[in-house]
Amino acid sequence: MPRIDPEILRELRAGIAQHNAGRLDTAEAAYRRALERDPNNPDALNLLGVILQDRGQPVRSVELISRALRRRRKFPEALTNLARAQRASGDPGGAVDSARRAVALAPDLVEAHIQLGRALIDLEDYPAAAEACRKAISLAPNLLDAHVNLAAALTRLKDYLGAAQSYQIAHALKPDRIETLTDFAVVLGELERHDDALRCIDRAMALRPNDPHVHASHAVALKKAQHVPASIDACRRALELSPDLLQVWYLLGSNMMSQGRFDEAVACYRKVLAADPGNAEAQRGIVAAGAQIDDETDLARLTAIAGDPTLPARKRIAAGFTLGSLLDKSGEFDAAFPHIAAANALVRAEYEAEQCGFDRRAYRQQIRSTMALFTPAVFAATRDWGDPSELPVFVVGMPRSGTTLAEQICASHPKVFGAGERQDIGRIAKTLNENAGGGPPTTWDRALVSSEAASHIARLRALGGDARRVVDKMPDNVLWLGLIAILFPNARIVICRRDLRDVCLSCYFQNFAAGLQWSNDLEDCAIRAIETERLMRHWRAVLPVPVMELQYEAMVADPEAESRRLIDFIGLPWDPACLAFHKTERTVLTASLWQVRQPLYTSSVGRWRHYRRHLGPLLKRLGSVMPTEAAA
Repeated sequence: MPRIDPEILRELRAGIAQHNAGRLDTAEAAYRRALERDPNNPDALNLLGVILQDRGQPVRSVELISRALRRRRKFPEALTNLARAQRASGDPGGAVDSARRAVALAPDLVEAHIQLGRALIDLEDYPAAAEACRKAISLAPNLLDAHVNLAAALTRLKDYLGAAQSYQIAHALKPDRIETLTDFAVVLGELERHDDALRCIDRAMALRPNDPHVHASHAVALKKAQHVPASIDACRRALELSPDLLQVWYLLGSNMMSQGRFDEAVACYRKVLAADPGNAEAQRGIVAAGAQIDDETDLARLTAIAGDPTLPARKRIAAGFTLGSLLDKSGEFDAAFPHIAAANALVRAEYEAEQCGFDRRAYRQQIRSTMALFTPAVFAATRDWGDPSELPVFVVGMPRSGTTLAEQICASHPKVFGAGERQDIGRIAKTLNENAGGGPPTTWDRALVSSEAASHIARLRALGGDARRVVDKMPDNVLWLGLIAILFPNARIVICRRDLRDVCLSCYFQNFAAGLQWSNDLEDCAIRAIETERLMRHWRAVLPVPVMELQYEAMVADPEAESRRLIDFIGLPWDPACLAFHKTERTVLTASLWQVRQPLYTSSVGRWRHYRRHLGPLLKRLGSVMPTEAAA
């Protein structure tokens, strides 16, 4: 074993002491003196490499630590430091390799697992990243970085409950860490714990009131809670502090869109494009706002982004949907469809990689089970369990079937509040089912049913103020109409219907923000539509509450007659404002936010015919429910 030069050893010890004390200049000088005596000393090279990382010189750090490893191959600490430097220099793949070598040499080296988890997050291998983070936690249960990284990986995996638990631990370990507070708020928003999310942001703002990123996080949390005007204010405050935050400009544009302020939205998106000309999301926003992208350079750039396999899928997806929408609007239907199909294939591949794609068999079984559970006998046995209020109106149907239009017409009435797409009914269903161990409705706790119904009416009153009706237009509440009838026996149900070929095509062309796994495959679209139609026929036969069908094509053909029929159905006197629904100023957060600000137009009726030659799988499937027209 070679003898260590005592002078080098003294310099290394002195450097480490200074390094730990945060005196980087003194530490660096000591490491360099050690290298003057032995230019290839692996310890000095490794430690100087760490100093250079701290000074923001990761490439030079990689060079030095790599030299150290050539002298001492089995050096797990240096491999861990190399992984950190490789991540910082933009080489996450190299970082994974280095961290795994470190773990193989020293399985209990906590920092090696931390660096492995971080690099795997960079590579978007979130399951493996979570595993590495959990290993780090098993070795060091109170290590903040391990819990933060695990929370980040779980967030990407959409395991928001698990992520919230990890952030809760991280917050307990360091209550005033700004990044934990803001990231925790995002996860709480996904769990619809909006008050808790905003409390996290309030704490972060109290700690750092002039941090633009905190105000940006505040804007995101407010948007998630559907407090759009307040979110606009938070965006503007963030931009006052830092005008170059492109994501905030994009969010501000999205907020303006939901308020119907399309010119202002386009101006925000153009701010993004001025700094980032290839930003496909901003270009899609401009198209969604009803504007055009006329610059051939922009179109060429979008085409290049959509076709570049080296770019992140998110960018290619946005570019593909944008190109498809532009070409569709200009009447170039055969040119539009391949871009939409390619973008949908990318989305579908992401769902499959996450193992959360649409399960046709499971959906069919869900429909069969629902129809078997909710029968006239069940409704008779539970007829007086709920709340008798006439306040709630539920607008349901397939997405893109006219649900937003129906809500907008109703919400234009001075005595109606449009609450948008509420998640409450699904949560109530989960609560009742879990309490009853999954048993049929007659086994539910009657007192709990009554309590949940009363609580929901209280929520609606808080939202709607003095409104006589509050509209929930969550399309998927079509799955819960039996529960709704038990909870609210005097509620009104509006079932929206539209030519299923147009519905499915419109869904296929829409890059839904929340993700609807069935919408990215034409056959899945057809199966979803057919099964939902089957369920709606069941509801029309058995529901003991008032139900109205609203046909989109009839609404377009005679808007006044259908609008009057709708307002009469919800039990209110006619108001002319309902016919001028496109002028109503209110927040709309669904994919139809542009269309409902326009007068009714007929171009969307029979739109599927433009794409007939591309819709073989869809038309074949739909032939079972519309046999005389599927080949028309």
